[in-house]
Amino acid sequence: MQNKRVVIANSVGIDSRGYYIMHSPSRWSQGVKNAKDLFTYYPWELAYLSSLLKRDTEHHVKFIDGCLEKFNLEQYKERIALLEPNYIVMEPSTRTLEEDISLALWSKEKFGTKIVFCGQHATAYPEDLLSRGVDFACQGEYEFTVLDILLDKSLDSIRGLYPNQRRELLDVKLLPFPEDEDVRRIDYATPGEPNCEYLEIQMYASRGCPLMCLFCVAQNLYYGKSSHRIRRVESVVEEIKLLKNKYPEMEGVFFDEEMHNADKNFVMELTSAIKKAGLDNLKYNAMCGHWTLDREMLEAMKSAGYYKIRVGVETADPMGAIGMRIGPKNRLDKLEENLKVAREIGMKVYATFTIGGMGSSKDGDRKTGELIQRLVGEGLLTDIQVSINTPLPGSPYFERVKRMGYLLEQDWSKFDGGNFSVVSYPNYSKNEIEENFRYVLKCYDEGLKCQKEFSFKSKLSEDVNKFELSSMKKILFLRSNRMWQVELTADLLKEFSEKIEIDVIGQPQVENILKKLPCVKKIYLYEGGFFTLDNFKKQFDSRFDKKYDAVFIFYNNFRRVGYSEVEAIANSIQAEFVAEVFPDGSLKINHE
Repeated sequence: MQNKRVVIANSVGIDSRGYYIMHSPSRWSQGVKNAKDLFTYYPWELAYLSSLLKRDTEHHVKFIDGCLEKFNLEQYKERIALLEPNYIVMEPSTRTLEEDISLALWSKEKFGTKIVFCGQHATAYPEDLLSRGVDFACQGEYEFTVLDILLDKSLDSIRGLYPNQRRELLDVKLLPFPEDEDVRRIDYATPGEPNCEYLEIQMYASRGCPLMCLFCVAQNLYYGKSSHRIRRVESVVEEIKLLKNKYPEMEGVFFDEEMHNADKNFVMELTSAIKKAGLDNLKYNAMCGHWTLDREMLEAMKSAGYYKIRVGVETADPMGAIGMRIGPKNRLDKLEENLKVAREIGMKVYATFTIGGMGSSKDGDRKTGELIQRLVGEGLLTDIQVSINTPLPGSPYFERVKRMGYLLEQDWSKFDGGNFSVVSYPNYSKNEIEENFRYVLKCYDEGLKCQKEFSFKSKLSEDVNKFELSSMKKILFLRSNRMWQVELTADLLKEFSEKIEIDVIGQPQVENILKKLPCVKKIYLYEGGFFTLDNFKKQFDSRFDKKYDAVFIFYNNFRRVGYSEVEAIANSIQAEFVAEVFPDGSLKINHE
């Protein structure tokens, strides 16, 4: 068999509209406008495939990540041209399909490259991809399917290769550690996933979930059935050791699999092994199911260095829970029981919620907002994620809304759960879903404001006095984090001086809230997504020639991850100093 040049390529990083791609094809991908500092997920299945091909073939395998490199289509072409691949393997999500297929077809035309597409969209629409020039469409879990293709096995015999029969689920114990040669795994932690509080490398101790939620891509498309497979505890510990030895700066691990704690015995053995290996000085956080937690498991995790767990709650609405088939996720009594234990032992909990799913209603989703506000306000939840439930092709949710006439779009760029609804129900419209999405985020802000008001304002007041800032008269706020932080800061500054004047640069969606802030004199509306210095200069030109006592930046983390453009804007404005406000209310003053 002749050796081939094989490129394993993650998605294009910047689409044609300037959206930076946060690619997670087995969950949901989204784009963020002008987000130059946007983190990207480690493309775990492509990474396992890369290591598998390097181990089990003689081919020249190269792994490239356009999201990590922030490549647009033309930049990606330049990189591919250096390699002239015989094969290109990609895992496009519906959201990224058009950019990814353009790249692959360009390589095919230029170098005669064979195109192998895998993952969510390939599983949902294999015939469409083949008709557009893709050579191989792999369905479901694809690591060993692609291996068989590149071992030149008879195509008719390769399970998982369309139109052949699906492959049985793989044994995760047979896989090598994922790619860490052509990309450095630590680079996905700088900047890292925003809710990782330390320098954490993404890892996978298990694969799969016992549930079959209606909207879930991983279970319905990749695995095709309820499943949960665990690795050997010894292998997981060995991988942690290897990573820590290679990257001494590493501070922890984010177990980003579907459900880390589906098997209690596995969690108990793993936490014990982590402690025995002396790795409990690292920080761990993990995706978990809240309904399988109990005090014993939580305490074992805490003792091994776990500082945060992430749980899917999805909705507070019983009808929405039935419609989305989320099963025990809707056991809110069990949720609160475990949240109280977690709060007692000092374990942080992050929860995910979704708006506009099958069976949901305007009133039902507002109940979800009220639940979030209460749980966050009581300190039972540390942080949350809210998405618009998106019917990704191939999922039962997609097939149902399409059949019932609720699907509005087949513009794949709109299948983005962070920005758009692509469905409209008879009694719950697209506009109402998007309005409720904003309402639920506002409830989150109100909950955080309630939870943090005393401690945040106490610390901020202490630092305002420490830095002798009470004489400030003219201030500019850059609204660079959630509104609770901005509101509490404005309230506190008003307590120091009724004469203080605050100008704000903020986004149109929070204009009405900004107008209610005390001491606000002027609001400048910033269009176009995340703050960037170039966009700021285009929009405001010379309007900030005036002198301020201070420019305030609001951070959502203590490492300043994702804030380089905000800092550049602050430093471009005439001010005596820049005041950096952190999530606990602490201040740092920068006179540069």
